[in-house]
Amino acid sequence: MAEIKVEPKRGGLGWLWAIILIILLAVAAWYFFSNTGPAPATPAADSARTSLFQVPMTSLVEDSSNG
Repeated sequence: MAEIKVEPKRGGLGWLWAIILIILLAVAAWYFFSNTGPAPATPAADSARTSLFQVPMTSLVEDSSNG
C-alpha cells in the first residue's frame, strides 16, 4: 500500500483579517466622503470688516494724557 502523508491543519484566519480590514477601510471612506448635511449658510459680506484698509482701534480712542 502507498503511504499518504497527512499534515496537521494550520489555522487559516488570515482571510478573516483581510476582510475586516477591507470593511474598515470602506466604512472610513464612506464616513469621510459622504456629505449628507446641509452646507453652512454664509453671511453677507460686511464692507467695514472686509476692507483692505483697517484702522487699529488704538488710533480711534483718544488718550487722556494728550491734554
